[in-house]
Amino acid sequence: MIRRLAIGLLLLPLLMVLGCRSDVPEGVVVQVGSGSVSQEQLDDLKAAYDAAGRAPDKAKQPEEYRRFEQALVEHLVALEVMRQEAWTFHIAITESDVQDALSQIKQMFQGDDLKFEAALEKQGLTPEQLTQSVREGLLMDEMRAAVAGDVTVDEQDVQGYYETHKAEFVEQESRTVRHILISPFKEDEDGVLSTTATQAQWDAAEAEANKVRSQILNGADFVSMVEKHSDDTATNESGGTLGAITRGMLVPDFEEVVFDLKSGDLSEPVKTQYGYHLVQVTDITPEQQLSYDQAMERIRSELLEQKQEEAWNRWLVKAKAEIGVVYRSGYEPPSISRSAAKQSIDGPAGE
Repeated sequence: MIRRLAIGLLLLPLLMVLGCRSDVPEGVVVQVGSGSVSQEQLDDLKAAYDAAGRAPDKAKQPEEYRRFEQALVEHLVALEVMRQEAWTFHIAITESDVQDALSQIKQMFQGDDLKFEAALEKQGLTPEQLTQSVREGLLMDEMRAAVAGDVTVDEQDVQGYYETHKAEFVEQESRTVRHILISPFKEDEDGVLSTTATQAQWDAAEAEANKVRSQILNGADFVSMVEKHSDDTATNESGGTLGAITRGMLVPDFEEVVFDLKSGDLSEPVKTQYGYHLVQVTDITPEQQLSYDQAMERIRSELLEQKQEEAWNRWLVKAKAEIGVVYRSGYEPPSISRSAAKQSIDGPAGE
């Protein structure tokens, strides 16, 4: 949620009544009304991203790192604005709210504290940082709901969008596919599957695939042959079925064969990194234009999300202007940086 907000804030129209000067209090990055964003807060947030491997390399990607840092500053500014304005919407995040949310997260690990702690470590988070992140996320969700919760989308807008974007609402051709996999990879004495195979093992797998294909062409039942010969344990119990496939879902060599076959035809052995496959297409659904009735809920949802985002951004810009936001030089967002640079060249208005 932090990343989503940070990226969104980077795109805000910030040409408003904000300031940029170097005389903000020591240790403060941005003065936000009666509150502030401290250097320590920014450093802690950057450290969390660094620990999770989600920050650009400062030495190798200086421009990207600068934009990343600016986005984090704007995220922290937005949080401070929300804290100061929450009372106007009668919003208060209680400790009980935070603990309930944390309990829901922990339930995902089915009571296994070790897995939960490992997940935190993988994300580079401490329990305290997670708690803070949850608290901030709850505040953000409540504020966004209060600000943009009443936004609606007119039926006319939905219909208009459909008519002008029909090409976006085309359902791709799909093919129902089943297969038999003959793998060259063998298990060792401990039952561990090898990750490598000799050329002889590849040749043996191809020969077996051709033998199975011949049996099917001579009347053997495909599903029975799956049960006897397929090494794909994930599909053995479903007769080798991979389900409905659209382009881009499969490895290229496999996909090429799938979309060349006619319904009911059985392929020659197809080699992929997994072994040799015998492929059969059992049904073909042609590409089709979705009707308005089929597309309208998707359109309504997308337009609603867009309008809510616009309403939220408008409110945030207005709230910042009313509260007053002053950046320490070097930490201002790009629009203010450009404005300050232009003023230093042109001189103050009226000069």
